[in-house]
Amino acid sequence: MQKRKMVKKIMRIILATIALLNTEAFTISTCSNHARTRTSWQMSLNSDESSPTTAPQLRFLGKGERAVVRPGAVLIAPNHEYNHFLMRAAVFIHAVGVNEHEEHVTRGVILDHPTAFTMAEMGGGSVYGTLAHNVLYQGGDVGNDSAMLLHAYGHNDDDENARVECGDMIGTSGIYEGGLYDAMDLVDTDLVDPEMFKFFFNYVEFSDMEIEGMLAATDSDGDAWASMEVPPSVILNNDFGRGECWSYLRNKMKQMNV
Repeated sequence: MQKRKMVKKIMRIILATIALLNTEAFTISTCSNHARTRTSWQMSLNSDESSPTTAPQLRFLGKGERAVVRPGAVLIAPNHEYNHFLMRAAVFIHAVGVNEHEEHVTRGVILDHPTAFTMAEMGGGSVYGTLAHNVLYQGGDVGNDSAMLLHAYGHNDDDENARVECGDMIGTSGIYEGGLYDAMDLVDTDLVDPEMFKFFFNYVEFSDMEIEGMLAATDSDGDAWASMEVPPSVILNNDFGRGECWSYLRNKMKQMNV
């Protein structure tokens, strides 16, 4: 019965809205209240600084109230998070701005909540070719069952013919949103890797007060929400099962001793 309800819910996805989640009735902010300047407590597994043209390596951006929350960052839930969607979740922040209710909010997609369906099964013919075989992930519980496409091909120094026409890079993440038809054409002509495209339906949304409350919640062991810069290959991984990206990033933080 539960699976049948999920199928009915997913079947209502309107794939025509792919790449439109952050446009109408949403004004992008230039920064977040928590997008603080980097300081000495931020650690990295790679010493190279990320830039708009180079994808980031794994980089720790803080924990608890010191965590950096901005587009392009990934938030990692603590062990004590028991929200159904957020427990054992890694959340890629794709937008910070003002929503249709004039509220300043932060939006993201959960990276490791796969559904049991591919885009061929759920797309109603809107997604075809090789990309139709990609798994559909549930990004959250907000968004009127609309869908979005994330990928790593909005910028390509090596081959301009392998570039998807879409919006700007999300922060300095190496991740772009939209450009479905370009993406399908480029994948089917073997110019780009289909594994570097990932589909989500819905997203999570937090008010400023909710973000502050989340970051302030620290348990007796010092565990709290943390933020990281993460390579596109991790964000776009289409093989993650439930909680697997979360486990991977938590283990990386342990290696950093943070």
